[in-house]
Amino acid sequence: MIKGIKILVLSSILAFSLFVFADNKVGCPNVEYPDWESSEYVLPFAVGKTVKVQLGNCSSSYHSEQYPDKFAYDFVMDIGTEIYASRAGKVVFVEESGRDYRHPNNLVVVDHGDNTFAEYMHLTHNGAAVEVGDEVKVGDLIGLSGATGLAGYPHLHFIVVKNDPSWPYEAIPITFRNTEANPRGLKSYTHYTALPFE
Repeated sequence: MIKGIKILVLSSILAFSLFVFADNKVGCPNVEYPDWESSEYVLPFAVGKTVKVQLGNCSSSYHSEQYPDKFAYDFVMDIGTEIYASRAGKVVFVEESGRDYRHPNNLVVVDHGDNTFAEYMHLTHNGAAVEVGDEVKVGDLIGLSGATGLAGYPHLHFIVVKNDPSWPYEAIPITFRNTEANPRGLKSYTHYTALPFE
């Protein structure tokens, strides 16, 4: 009986491990990613902090290859965690009226001045620390994380798009210069530490 239970437990662990690792690929296939060491982007959380990436690029759910959010990253963060500018630019849109686990989706959109836009999503109610027209530098406070919109758990949904920031947008692949090597972007279900970037 005990031997049978041990075999069942080990089989379950093996099956779960195979499921996780099968879904834990890095980056989207057949896509060229920018050099991570000279990337224009830094992780959107405090230097010295370690945060888990739940879903990376072309992973699952709305990050699947067929969705506009295929190049998004979901950073697991408790409600109220400070979010920082990943790249300098001008704030062009702010929504913060939504309440956690309800609509609308609170977000801040930053125009980088080269036809690309960073979108910081699922902020908490009144969680934006910036206003439309503000200029932000890398590392400036953007707002506080939350679970608004389609967020099933508290996290920051971070994505960079080009041409037009409205959904359905055209996302682009990015990497981050202030963490461990990530030549094909960040990996799902993996923890990353934000290192000093200046």
